Amino acid sequence: MKIDSPTWVDVLYQNIWPPHIVNYNNWPQNPPEYRKANDEYCKYLVPLVDRLFEYLSTGLDLEKNVLKEALGGENMTMLLKINYYPPCPRPDLALGVAPHTDMCTVTLLVPNDVPGLQILKDDHWIDVKYNPNSIIMNIGDQLEISSNGKYKSVLHRTTVNKDRTRMSWPVFCEPPEDLVIGPLPQLISVENPAKFKSKNYKDYAYCKLNKIPQ
Repeated sequence: MKIDSPTWVDVLYQNIWPPHIVNYNNWPQNPPEYRKANDEYCKYLVPLVDRLFEYLSTGLDLEKNVLKEALGGENMTMLLKINYYPPCPRPDLALGVAPHTDMCTVTLLVPNDVPGLQILKDDHWIDVKYNPNSIIMNIGDQLEISSNGKYKSVLHRTTVNKDRTRMSWPVFCEPPEDLVIGPLPQLISVENPAKFKSKNYKDYAYCKLNKIPQ
């Protein structure tokens, strides 16, 4: 799989949850409504994440609070990334973001109406359809690890457009840096041994970002 195409994107990162890690000094001052809009979005996002983890936990035949607690509980953080993909004169030679999986637990994504997000299925890149007034959920590496592979971290990429600007707003739900994450004991047996090593999230992220085998 060729993944060495140059990327065509500008990004902005911001911690948005919990409140004590939010540094408003690093936030844009304009437009004036920006901070209020982000705060309002976060108020709805936090309970949505809680419900998603309940569903994901019961999907593994576990009590609804087990998965979230294993991945950090109330110490889980949310990191917002704003992607800006301007029109690209040669979209055949560039990508917005190269193929990758997200290292976090889950990602919640809101795009604008310009296509670009693709997932890999059966060795083919499939366009993710835009659905207004919806949020795309992406399974990340830590959820795949904790579920012992029952949930799969999604390999995805973004393409660019020659004529139109694309934007997206992913929020990465991350465990605490020092939390050791491995397959949940309830999901391991003689017939189904652990498929992943246990590792603290900080070390996992370091290896992932530096392309060191886990």
